[in-house]
Amino acid sequence: MCMTYIQIPEKHDADAFLLLAKSGASVTCLPGNIYGVTLEHVKLLKRRKIPFKRLPAKSIRLPKSSLAA
Repeated sequence: MCMTYIQIPEKHDADAFLLLAKSGASVTCLPGNIYGVTLEHVKLLKRRKIPFKRLPAKSIRLPKSSLAA
């Protein structure tokens, strides 16, 4: 499964999050209204006309695990 990172404007974040969460597929939530989604999620957002910006994967800083020693 290929992960695409997107950022959703604050104004649309709540609606987009509910839509993504209800889709049933796993979503990665990051600070700054950034989400790791599948291509199916992208299609869903486009159908609902929820704006988002694709982000290059290299620019995403994933949080470190609290279990890391």
